[in-house]
Amino acid sequence: MLSRMAQLRSRGFPHVSAAVSPALWNFHGKAGMGAASPISSLRAPEMMCFQCEQTSANKGCTIVGVCSKTPQLAGLQDLQMLYNLHLCQLAHGSKFSGEVEQECRNLLLESSFATLTNVNFDDDRFRGYLRRSADLAETMAAQMASAPPPPPGLPSKLPDDRKALLLSAGPAGLIARSALVGHEDLFGVVEMATYGWKGTVAYFYHAEQLEAGDAVHSEAERAEVYQEFYRIGSYLAKAGSRPPSDRNALDEALGECLAVGALNLKVMKMLDAAHCHKFGSPSPVDVTTSPRLGAHSILVSGHDLGTLHSLLEQTQDQGVDVYTHGEMLPAHGYPGLRKFEHLRGHYGTHWGNQLQEFRHFPGAILMTSNCLRPPTRKYSDRLWTAGPVGFHDIPQITNDDFRAVIDKALNLPVFDEASAKSSAQHGVQAKTLTTGFGHAAVLSIADKLVDAIKTGALKNVFVIGGCDGTEGTRNYFTDLGLSTPQDSLILTLGCGKFRLNSHDHGTLEGIPRLLDMGQCNDAYGAVVVATKLAEALECSVHDLPLHFAVSWFEQKAVAVLLTLLHLELKNIRIGPAVPAFLTPKVVEVLNAKFGLKGIQVAHEDDDLADMLQGH
Repeated sequence: MLSRMAQLRSRGFPHVSAAVSPALWNFHGKAGMGAASPISSLRAPEMMCFQCEQTSANKGCTIVGVCSKTPQLAGLQDLQMLYNLHLCQLAHGSKFSGEVEQECRNLLLESSFATLTNVNFDDDRFRGYLRRSADLAETMAAQMASAPPPPPGLPSKLPDDRKALLLSAGPAGLIARSALVGHEDLFGVVEMATYGWKGTVAYFYHAEQLEAGDAVHSEAERAEVYQEFYRIGSYLAKAGSRPPSDRNALDEALGECLAVGALNLKVMKMLDAAHCHKFGSPSPVDVTTSPRLGAHSILVSGHDLGTLHSLLEQTQDQGVDVYTHGEMLPAHGYPGLRKFEHLRGHYGTHWGNQLQEFRHFPGAILMTSNCLRPPTRKYSDRLWTAGPVGFHDIPQITNDDFRAVIDKALNLPVFDEASAKSSAQHGVQAKTLTTGFGHAAVLSIADKLVDAIKTGALKNVFVIGGCDGTEGTRNYFTDLGLSTPQDSLILTLGCGKFRLNSHDHGTLEGIPRLLDMGQCNDAYGAVVVATKLAEALECSVHDLPLHFAVSWFEQKAVAVLLTLLHLELKNIRIGPAVPAFLTPKVVEVLNAKFGLKGIQVAHEDDDLADMLQGH
C-alpha cells in the first residue's frame, strides 16, 4: 500500500511534505514517537481540508480555503474537533454533575457547529473554545475512576502561547491523522461520518436553542440523543486516529455512517416538533420580494427561527421592517412568525450571492447561522453575527439583545425607489415566492395526491434541492426542474430552492407543481410525506415513483444524505461533485449498495431519462 503521503500527492496535494510528518510532533501518549521537538524547530502545520463540496479542484484546500478559511483557522478548528471527540469519550456512559454535563452539552454543540463550512472565521473564538474544552476535559477526567486516553493528536497540555497553540494543532489535522490510520478508504468513510455528525450537531443546536421543553421532548429523550452523540463521537475519536483493528473496520465505519443518519432523522424530527410547537405548523403563503418604501430595515439570514422571533419581538413598534434572506424564507410559512406585520417580505436568494445582495440592502444585517461569506467594506459596518457565527471585527449578539442592530437600522437610509430598484437587479426576479408546504400542509391534500397517483395524473415525484453553492454547474438543478414532465411534482427544500422558485412550474390537478417544504432540516418533512403516501397506497416507500437530485455543499447536507441512506432510499443523485473525502472504491461500494451516484452536469436530460426508468 502506498504511504498516506504518497496517496495524498497522487490525488493532487503537492504541498504535503516531510515537514509535516507526524514524527515531528509529540503525540499525547503515543509510544515510539520520542521526545517533543523544540518549538523553534517546527513549522506551522500545512492546511488540508476537504469537508465541503467546493473544496479546491475537488481534492482539498491546502493553501487557503475556497471559503477563505486560513491555514491557522483550519488548524484551530481541527484541534477543536478532536477535543470535542475526546469530550464524547469522557461523557459516553458516564454520569457527571448537572453543571459539568450542561457545560459539556453547550460547548459540544456550539463549538462543533462553529467548525462547519462558512460559519465562524474568528480565531479568538476558537482559542476560547479550546481553553474551555481543555479545562472541561481535565475536570471530567479527574472525576472518573478510569478515564479513557485521549486521541493521540491532542497535546498533553493546551499551550497558552498563540504560536505554540497553532503548532500543537498539527497532529489533529487530516494529514497527520490519516497517516496514523494508514487506510485511505477507511479514513474517508470515518471523515464522512464525522461531517455528518457535525451537521447533526448543528440541527440539534437549533432544537436546543428553542427551549421547547417537555411539551415537545422530555429530558430523557434529550439525554438519549446526547448519549448517542457521545457514543458515535467516541468511536470517531478512535477510528480516526489509529490503524484498523481488523478486516471489518470499513464495514463498521459504514455502519456508523448509517447510525449518524438514524440519529439525524431523530434530531430533525425533534427540530420540526420544536418549530411547530413554538410557531405553529407551516402553511402555504405567497411572500413578496418587493420592499416597502420609506421604511428602515433589517435583513436576517441563516437558519435560526428562534433568533428571528426574538428580533421580531424587539423590533415591534420600532419603525423597522424585517426581511428574510436565504433559508430564512420558510419563516413566513409559520403562523407564529408571519403574525408580525413588520415581517415584510423576502430579499435576495441563497447565501452564495450575499456579497452583491447585502451590498445593495440599505439596512442592518444579522447572520444567524451558516453560510457567512467574509464581508466586504460595502456592508461590514452594518453586519452582526449571532450564535456560533463569527468573523473578526464583526460584533456578536449576546443574550438575544438586538438594541445595537435596531439603533443602527434606524440611523441608516430607508428603502427608496433607487435602492429598491438596485436590490431587484441583484436579487430574486419573481415578485412573489411561495413557501410553507410543510408535511402537515402537504398531507392535508394527501387524498388528492393519492387519487392523482391512482388515476395516472401524477406519475412521478422529484425531490430537487439541498444546499446551494456558487458554481455555474449548479444550474443543472434548474434545468432538471424545468425538464420534469408536467405529470410530476417537485418537492424542494434548503437554499437549493432558489435554483427553482423564480420559475413558473405550473399546476397539476390544482396543486402547484413546485412545493417548497422549507429549510434543509425539513428533509424530515419529505420523509414523512413519502411514508404517509406509501401507507395510503399500501406499498413500500421504495415502490413510490420518487426520485432524488440532491445539491450538497456542507456538513448538514452530509447528515441529510446519511439519513436517506439509513432509510435505504435508492438511486440518489448528488452533486455537482462527488465528495472529495470518498475514494473511488468507497463510491463504488455506495453505488452498489444504494445506487448512490453523481449527477451528470450538462446532461440532466440523460439523468431524467434514467430516473423515469427507475434508475
